[in-house]
Amino acid sequence: MKKYIILIIYHCVFLEIIKAQQLQGKAIAPLSGKRNIEKMTTIDSCDMRFSYALNAEDITNIDSYVDLQRLEIGQYFSKYYSFFIFNNDSLVWVWKSKKQAAQSIPSWLGPLGKGKYYWSEYKYSEFFKDYQNNTITEYARMPYGIMNNRLYSEKTPEQNWTIHNDTSTIIGHLCQKATCHFRGRNYTAWFALDIPICNGPWKFGGLPGIILKVYDDKQLYTFECVKIESGIFPIKKYNFTSYNPIEREKLLKLQRKLNEDYYRTIGARRRDGGKLPDPVPYEPIELE
Repeated sequence: MKKYIILIIYHCVFLEIIKAQQLQGKAIAPLSGKRNIEKMTTIDSCDMRFSYALNAEDITNIDSYVDLQRLEIGQYFSKYYSFFIFNNDSLVWVWKSKKQAAQSIPSWLGPLGKGKYYWSEYKYSEFFKDYQNNTITEYARMPYGIMNNRLYSEKTPEQNWTIHNDTSTIIGHLCQKATCHFRGRNYTAWFALDIPICNGPWKFGGLPGIILKVYDDKQLYTFECVKIESGIFPIKKYNFTSYNPIEREKLLKLQRKLNEDYYRTIGARRRDGGKLPDPVPYEPIELE
């Protein structure tokens, strides 16, 4: 792997930061570059879209979220992505268009939640479900130091849900409980009885109502709907032709290495010859 020299001027600060796990919103790898939102193509439209808090400490405080994510469900496709990252890219490009003579552009504008300085695959991947081909594709935007972004497609995974009689109300919608085991973790989901849409956050779906909340039994990952919008919304897609195909399992291994030991994974070395930060613990959402 090509070597990259990283000058860590404030390495004492970095050493403190990397002690926190990515799941607490403090991944190690630096942010990816900004994308031009003007270079997007409309591939579908939707009349409802759903916003989910990922790992919120306080569901009423957006700054306590690891991420704010959005699900758009069209006739042919659905799209799941980070609204924080999309909004940040949008604001940066608007800023850039107004200040074209500027020598540099801001790293971020607008809210980015916990760990805003760092890359996380849960913020920097976009998922498209293709109903006609029954596939889901992840477009994985990698951090600095990894030259090529990645993508893979797989058959849309199914969760073998068991539906229970328990009910709960989430953002004003009566929901019913369902449980399943999926790729190494046990999940509990709450789906809305009055919104008969067979979809949900991330890769979840397959219930007779939209999933408004889902979490694993260790509550390492919690997706909770905080907003439902009605209207006519375009579903847009970047040009991902530069992304390199990869097998899902290989991408999972790469993402794990980046989270556990970013600097060694990209072949970095300290300019002063000092020791790189120690690896940190990491709990991926998919264990198999």
